[in-house]
Amino acid sequence: MIRNILRYILTYGWQYAGQRIKFEKFANSNFKSREVLEAMRTLEKALLLELSYPSTASDLPLQPDLKRAPKLLWLDTGIVNYVAGLQKELFRINELSKAWKGRIAEHIVGQELLSSSSIVSSRRHFWVREARNSQAEVDFLHHFNDQLVPIEVKSGDNSKLKSLQLYMDESNAKVAIRFWSHAYSTSTITLPSKKRYLLINLPFYYSGQIEKILLSKQ
Repeated sequence: MIRNILRYILTYGWQYAGQRIKFEKFANSNFKSREVLEAMRTLEKALLLELSYPSTASDLPLQPDLKRAPKLLWLDTGIVNYVAGLQKELFRINELSKAWKGRIAEHIVGQELLSSSSIVSSRRHFWVREARNSQAEVDFLHHFNDQLVPIEVKSGDNSKLKSLQLYMDESNAKVAIRFWSHAYSTSTITLPSKKRYLLINLPFYYSGQIEKILLSKQ
């Protein structure tokens, strides 16, 4: 049975790259939650994918909440695009953050975050708030020195970074990063609470240089 589930995940699971998933009836299957979870953990041990669980805390220590839906991150974005049949289309787009509704851009940044770490067991995390009247999600949390640096992957001006602004207002973080398709820039953001933080805007090709960028801002 597990071989069938593994084969199914490797056939249809790529299209869920960068998405939060549910194990029960994954990818429109009839498999049970426990069966899919067991198969995915097998693929995770083989380093083909990672189940990235969210954190609901905004400061260290970073504790993933295993009761919440994880984000599915595959080993390689190129393979994801190949299996999905999206190659030529990606070369033609002008805005990477619009491909797959932004999920490909997020997946690329996540892959670079993992590759930039020298720790084999390194894992990626993100932040969520899932209160009834307050839903928010920050794409990644990066542990740098004694703080967590939130990372968003999107276009748009600062007024649209609502989840990031909420995180910064609740946390002790003083620096945040946004990856986008524009040039490198920095700006000091003042929140309604009067708290101020440094927002570093980085083009996607800087996603493997986060440590150097953060060190330069100390």
